[in-house]
Amino acid sequence: MENDPRIASLSITSTLPRQTPRNEFGAVFARTAQEAVRAGSGLAGGMGMSPPVVSAAVSSVRSTVSLATSVTGGGAALPGVGGTAGKGEAWDLLEAQKLMAAEGQKFNLEYLQLQNAMQQESREHNAVSNIMKVRHDSAKAAINNIR
Repeated sequence: MENDPRIASLSITSTLPRQTPRNEFGAVFARTAQEAVRAGSGLAGGMGMSPPVVSAAVSSVRSTVSLATSVTGGGAALPGVGGTAGKGEAWDLLEAQKLMAAEGQKFNLEYLQLQNAMQQESREHNAVSNIMKVRHDSAKAAINNIR
C-alpha cells in the first residue's frame, strides 16, 4: 500500500458565508470624505474665520469630493453635499491635475538622470577596482616568481 501511486481521497469542506461586511471602495471613500468636510468646516468655524470664507472653502471641498466620488464610482451620494461640481470648478480641477502630472514627470526625469549618474559612477568604480586588482595580482605573481 505504501507504493500505491493513486491520490488519497480528498476532504471537502462546505463553503461558509462571508464573515466580514462587504465594503465597496466608493462608499467608504464617500463616507470618509464627508467626515473630512464636516471636521474641516467645524475646525475652520472654530478658528474665527468669516462665514463667507468658510462657506467658499467648504463649498469648494464639497464639489471636489462630489466630483471625486463620481469619478471613483462611489455608489453612495454624500448626504448634505450638493450634486456635481460646476463646469468652471471641474476645469480648474482638471488643470490642477495636469499641472501635478507635469510636475511629476519633471521629478521623474530628474530621478532618472540621477539614477543614470549613479550607475555611471558605479561602472567607473568597478572598472578602477578591477584594474587595481589585476595590477595587484600581477605584482604578487611577479614577487612569487622571484622567490
